[in-house]
Amino acid sequence: MHGRDESLRLLAEATAAARAGRGGLVVVRADPGSGVTALLDAHLSAMRRTGLRTHRIPVLPPHGRTTLSRGALPEWGAPALVVIDDLHRADDETLLALHGIAEGLRETSLLVVAGRHRGASPDRFALLERNALVHDLPPLDDSAVRALLTEAVGGQPPEPLLRLARGALGNPWLLTRLTDDDRAAAVTAWATGLAGDDTPLLRYTAVLDEPASVDDLAAVTGRTPVEVLAGVERLVTLGLMAADAGMVRLRHPVVRHDVATTSVGLRGSAARALAGRDAAPEAVAAHLAHAPVDAWTVAWLADHADRLATEPTPALVTLLQRTASWLPPGSPQLPPLRAALAEALLWSGRIDEARQVAASGLAANPGTPVRRRLRAVLALAAFGEMDPVSAAAAVDPERVDGRLPPRLAVIDGYACLLAGDLTGVERAVEQAAPAAAQDPLVEVYLLNIRAIKLCVCRDFPAALELLDKAAALLDVAVRDRGQWLVTRLLRAVIQDLCHDRAVLDTVEEARPVALEFGVGMLAWLRTISALASLNHGRWDQALAEIDAALAEPDQYGLAGPLHAVATSILLYRGDLPAARRHAELADRAVGRGVALFYEQIVVLARAHLADVEEDWPRAVETVRTLVDGDVGVHHGHAVAAVGVGMVRIAIRGGDRALAVRLLAQLQGLISGGSAGERSALTYCQALVDGDVDQLLVAAQEFAETGLAFSAARAADDAARALAESGRPADAKAAYQAAIDQYTELAASGNIQRAAAALRAFGVRRGVTGPRRRPKHGWDSLTTAEYRVAELVAQGLTNREVAERLIVSVRTVDSHVSRILGKLGYSSRVEIALKFEERG
Repeated sequence: MHGRDESLRLLAEATAAARAGRGGLVVVRADPGSGVTALLDAHLSAMRRTGLRTHRIPVLPPHGRTTLSRGALPEWGAPALVVIDDLHRADDETLLALHGIAEGLRETSLLVVAGRHRGASPDRFALLERNALVHDLPPLDDSAVRALLTEAVGGQPPEPLLRLARGALGNPWLLTRLTDDDRAAAVTAWATGLAGDDTPLLRYTAVLDEPASVDDLAAVTGRTPVEVLAGVERLVTLGLMAADAGMVRLRHPVVRHDVATTSVGLRGSAARALAGRDAAPEAVAAHLAHAPVDAWTVAWLADHADRLATEPTPALVTLLQRTASWLPPGSPQLPPLRAALAEALLWSGRIDEARQVAASGLAANPGTPVRRRLRAVLALAAFGEMDPVSAAAAVDPERVDGRLPPRLAVIDGYACLLAGDLTGVERAVEQAAPAAAQDPLVEVYLLNIRAIKLCVCRDFPAALELLDKAAALLDVAVRDRGQWLVTRLLRAVIQDLCHDRAVLDTVEEARPVALEFGVGMLAWLRTISALASLNHGRWDQALAEIDAALAEPDQYGLAGPLHAVATSILLYRGDLPAARRHAELADRAVGRGVALFYEQIVVLARAHLADVEEDWPRAVETVRTLVDGDVGVHHGHAVAAVGVGMVRIAIRGGDRALAVRLLAQLQGLISGGSAGERSALTYCQALVDGDVDQLLVAAQEFAETGLAFSAARAADDAARALAESGRPADAKAAYQAAIDQYTELAASGNIQRAAAALRAFGVRRGVTGPRRRPKHGWDSLTTAEYRVAELVAQGLTNREVAERLIVSVRTVDSHVSRILGKLGYSSRVEIALKFEERG
């Protein structure tokens, strides 16, 4: 028997004691299906083979009578083993007889072993079990489950079977049924046989959402809550159910699945009962999706489909499809249900199907409200695919005297935005604005459109205020998954432009909806994530995001910026051939839709590559295209987004006048409302002025805001300026700070370029290269940790150390903590005392 060695050993030891004159009563308790009968049979057979007398007392249906029921004890002889299975079914006379003989067994050579269901009337057996050795049979462990399945399939069990087995919770009977062709029927028969009169409760618990409430079960079964609770208690004692704080579920996932599969006929009545008590429409729809369509279903959908379609579940889509097929052509109820189906398919990310349903619905010449909904679906499908031309074409037939109805006008406004037509955006906003007070959906669209315009003009506080209003409306007044996603992605864009680390959390909040919707919205999210991860030093995460986006058949015009981000990271890491390949692909990519607002990312990568290759004329000319306003949908947006990197390239390319022009543009565009923006302006001004002190200030500020790469690059620039001015010692200190941070980022390309530039001035890092460090002691410290220890030993505070090394205080705190751990010290004082003794 798999997994029962310990139980068999216990029974064997009890039997050996009985043979030695120390008999007794053993009660084996277990949940149904746990294999008590098989265990008792195995032990009985083993003892019989040893020559021991064995007796098996059956419990006879229907009244549970046994040979003990007559009161007179059988002549068993001694030594002997007596086995009584299914003791929970035995009559009272049998239990009384066992009570009478239990204490006397201790002085005999007789062992009585009884098996019963653990939860069956525990009070009935309490007194008897005080005089017994009680053994609770546990579920099978993982190794026993695998062995049992290996035996069942005749080899290594496949992973799907192992996953299914986890839902049996180690129950041997259920595990042996997993490979049966008629498993659902067999499991249901077993469970309902145990449940008896509580079978309806068992079945409805299986079909309701898990966990089910007592009130819902009362509604669908037609019982009172008190009656439901009593039935739940009985099913819990049988090991079939679990309950907690008024919420109920079937204990074994396999049982729940199989009973639900065989109880599909209850879905319709469950839906009606839940609807009658105003349950969530999503719960009602989940049942109707599996029930036959009828007039009640159609009437219910007519009242709820429009709202449900904005946040569809797979069950709702199935229900709408089945209902639309059930209604006869020409039914007045069919057009609005088709519109709801098209919307549900759209927000489920099934764009092609949504487009087909909308097109077929339009071919049936529906009334104006439905027609406009279907055209909106076509336009939004095009919008999701970053196709502004098709989006505009979808709504254009609804124009009357050059004007669109408000809901189509705001969609047209998005189409104009994607095409870079800001005049068209103004026209659409003007047409839709009067309806915003009465239509919260129109207001949400308008708020997001205005937020985009403010974002382009870099009025971030005003843009965030509008996004907050849109989010509030989406929470309380209107449901629209597309606009919800747009608000989150716009917020992430602004957070990234402000160098706010919260951008990464916003991206993850939006990701589940973007993954479900897919198409261009997912590509946009991945582009935002890649840029944010680049800016915050999470380059592996950025590259993983890029790989995921480029693995899709279509990047919806965003391949250019995605390849451009990869180009920059690979240049930082010193992989010039791969960077060139990505740069070439970025240049060849054709942008569309939202990608038009990321053209400057491609231009920056192009300039960056020319800078690394020291092709100064090409680098400077690329910067000039930005300064002259030849890049991006909106010049200000393009300049502000990449201007910091471009100023550096212009200075390195020897065109200070161009850098001055670019700086003036940045000063007019960047308000300095965030710490990251202020540091960027300080850095650019310091580059133009050749002000080493301000470069070091910028490096420190970047470090404090968590922009490690920007801090490293500013320290790198300061080191070069110091070397040029004949201050090699100071140059080496700044250089080392830059190298430490580049090392943390694995920016080997920048390390090599910085080392080459500084060597020309006689500034060298010293002996470098990988070595195997011990885990403890002074030799275990990294270069950065050793320098921190040295400054701590000099009596500097963590803030003073941070200022000296041009890193954040938080970074120094982390270094000090690691130093103490590696050296086994408990305080900074020990670092100072032991530094000179380190040998």
